[in-house]
Amino acid sequence: MKKYLGQIIFNVIVAVIAVLLFGCTDLLDNAVLSIIAIIATVALLSWGNYYFIKAASLGRKAFQRAYIIDEHTFESLNQPEDYIAVMKDLKDYAPCRQDASKLVEQWEVFQKKSATLETISGGAGVYELVNQDIQSVMLSNMLLFMKRTAIIQSASRNGELNIHKDYLRMLTRRNEKILNDYTNLLIEVSQLTDSERKNTEIKSLSLIIESIHDYKKEMESEDI
Repeated sequence: MKKYLGQIIFNVIVAVIAVLLFGCTDLLDNAVLSIIAIIATVALLSWGNYYFIKAASLGRKAFQRAYIIDEHTFESLNQPEDYIAVMKDLKDYAPCRQDASKLVEQWEVFQKKSATLETISGGAGVYELVNQDIQSVMLSNMLLFMKRTAIIQSASRNGELNIHKDYLRMLTRRNEKILNDYTNLLIEVSQLTDSERKNTEIKSLSLIIESIHDYKKEMESEDI
């Protein structure tokens, strides 16, 4: 009941206004005006209910303002969970909704791959370091995403908005590439014996370490 309280109140208010409009005026005596008033009432009810349904489908309350990035957002980033919480909030911000959702999905995929690597490698030192580096890259990409979203909030022209949205999509593509590298590492590690994992040079491991190194250099140059 509480979930739909706002929508119920809205419909009651519109209904009361309609009753007062038709009962306390001479609208019913004029066919044209009464038809226009009925159409306007139905249109208002349709728009209002669509607004409430749309807000519910996005997982937010009606009349809740679009998520805004400010200095408090960055001050709250202490643990990975804090980054994810911000990204989930940004799923309600129209200009970056799709890419924010993608980053959250990629993080969830990373978590699953991380657990798998720990299982099949026995948590060996080098794999744990690589896993930490990948996590660092993904969190850094989220930070760059938030910073660019803060700029989007002040964008005044569609041309500016499109440039920034291209950058956000680039961040998701970067994550996708490193996740694919991670998959290759999992496949190769899963095919090795315990002794081979310790003594064999793993091609995919070298490639992912190189990719991480390149990503970090790129992020240092992009940090705004």
